[in-house]
Amino acid sequence: MDSQKMKKTTTHGGPRKGSGRPKGAKSKNAKGRTAVTRSVSMQPESWDKLDRQRGDQSRGKYIESKL
Repeated sequence: MDSQKMKKTTTHGGPRKGSGRPKGAKSKNAKGRTAVTRSVSMQPESWDKLDRQRGDQSRGKYIESKL
């Protein structure tokens, strides 16, 4: 058969809006991300200062503790 005349009739397996796991899902009971992602732009010197001051905390946890 000529491949140009063949039509693909199945639609399974293709990307569909809303399909798949929510971002952040790790298990069947997961509800997705529980935090909102944002970005911060600072000079490299400011990032170095923040990293020195935060110690073992993550950047997000350190900033959150300051609010």
